[in-house]
Amino acid sequence: MNPRVIISGLGVVSPYGVGAGVLQQNVCQGKSAVRRLKQLPHPGAPVTAPQFNVSGKAARMALAAAREAWADARVPAGARVALCCSIGWDGRAERQSLADGQRLLARHLTISGPVLANFSACAASTMSIGNACRLLADGAADFVLAGGADSRLHPLGALGYDLLGALAKEACRPFDRDRDGFVMGEGAAFFILERRAQARRRGANIYGEILAHAANCDAHRLTDPAPDGTAAAACIRLALDRASLHPAQLDYINAHGTGTVANDAAEINALTLALGDVARQRPISSCKAMFGHLSMAAGALELAATLTALRAGVLPPTLNCAHPAWPGFDFVPLTARKTDARIFLKTSLGFGGQNACLLVAVDSCGKKLIKK
Repeated sequence: MNPRVIISGLGVVSPYGVGAGVLQQNVCQGKSAVRRLKQLPHPGAPVTAPQFNVSGKAARMALAAAREAWADARVPAGARVALCCSIGWDGRAERQSLADGQRLLARHLTISGPVLANFSACAASTMSIGNACRLLADGAADFVLAGGADSRLHPLGALGYDLLGALAKEACRPFDRDRDGFVMGEGAAFFILERRAQARRRGANIYGEILAHAANCDAHRLTDPAPDGTAAAACIRLALDRASLHPAQLDYINAHGTGTVANDAAEINALTLALGDVARQRPISSCKAMFGHLSMAAGALELAATLTALRAGVLPPTLNCAHPAWPGFDFVPLTARKTDARIFLKTSLGFGGQNACLLVAVDSCGKKLIKK
């Protein structure tokens, strides 16, 4: 029997600023961090994060978020710690490789356990958190630092998305009839995961429990998801089966919700196939209209946003969803809303047909704001 895995620490660098508390405050107020850039910053430009003597914007943000999560969880000195991460490339081919980020974290935090990197596009950091649960179940570590960091705010990243026709012209409008794409974001979110029994013994703070995880691939196209959503639906059903949960036990769904024509339609099909009538009976929202699409870090930051908001008794809104394209669905449009939701589904759908999801239960010890 697999051990119960909980989140005992989290750290964030988001478009709102540095710290999990900053993210929670802004998401609970339904504030947008999106702004129009007159020009894209050079890849070497400073970011809103502590500066370190390392190359790579994503790597610097990853280290800032990881250090916050590490301190928050009070990881004991000499503990067996593993790393599961997804850290993107910031456009400087001559100075950074995709492996630099995890090497940086392992060195600065003295991580001597297994180090697993995942580069499965927009589903990467969600898969990394699932991999962390596997390492704990296998007994390979007592703690796992898991999450992701990414930035595509550089000319090469913008050009790629623009050529795909994926960028919004004015605003990201997930699940809206006028949706036309996403806005690029950057940031990092990392978590400390450990077995629940160990966390309780050492009196650790418990943010929530990872009830189950799942991943698969629809093997459709390099960029577009399979329109019928069957593979993504199978991924969701697998997670529900692993957690022994019925769809009716879900309180909320935090969707991938990119705001592109293809993704949102495929995701609604997947949710309908996997959850049946429950898909229309539960609130569904996307955070990408608030702080953009973080690519390989998208799932991790959206998990942090959802977890911290629900702990404060608030549903994250879907900003700019003024005219829902699917009548009868509750997309938590425009403004945040009070809630008692506790069990939620987090979906991530990446390029190449990569699908991943997590089932998470918010800690039942009470809704509280993070003060840091």
